[in-house]
Amino acid sequence: MAKPPATLVRTGQCVERCAARLPELYRLARELCPDGFPAEETRALEALREHVSLAYASALREEIAEKLALDPGVLSLDLFSIHGCGPVSLHDDKFRYPGVYFVLVVAHSGQLGLVDQRSRAERHRVGEIVLLDPHRKHALVPEGHRAREHPYERTHSPVLVAEDQFLFLDFDVKRSLLRARFRAG
Repeated sequence: MAKPPATLVRTGQCVERCAARLPELYRLARELCPDGFPAEETRALEALREHVSLAYASALREEIAEKLALDPGVLSLDLFSIHGCGPVSLHDDKFRYPGVYFVLVVAHSGQLGLVDQRSRAERHRVGEIVLLDPHRKHALVPEGHRAREHPYERTHSPVLVAEDQFLFLDFDVKRSLLRARFRAG
């Protein structure tokens, strides 16, 4: 029986040349977007995007492509974004993102880790590159927990404690261009 495709792929790679800026981006996110880390949802931080130059986004794209042995062209600068969130229970985003995979660079993970339906959360390193399939069930939960152990937070209130905040930079990539990575992952 064929193994189902992975929900997330922890590549084992981290950006290095672009990593020094990530803690500053997190500090700016907390300052400019104090409500930008809601529980149970991911929010695009447009105010922070204004503080990321095209040169930095291009350098990040080049470094990710180098680390993952990809053509930099698959990481479109038009599909680059920055997001914040708090813990998020098990869900999928197939309806909202029908044609893409996410290539994430973790800027701040606090005590949180991305999980699928079976895995136990581990913190992510600053600069870690993670591939995520939004069509499959995933969650962002405290370290050591499984998705099923995380209760749904009904109020969607802003999360103000740094340990419970997650900030990531994202490139949306056409599914056909990364499908093999998820089958092997």
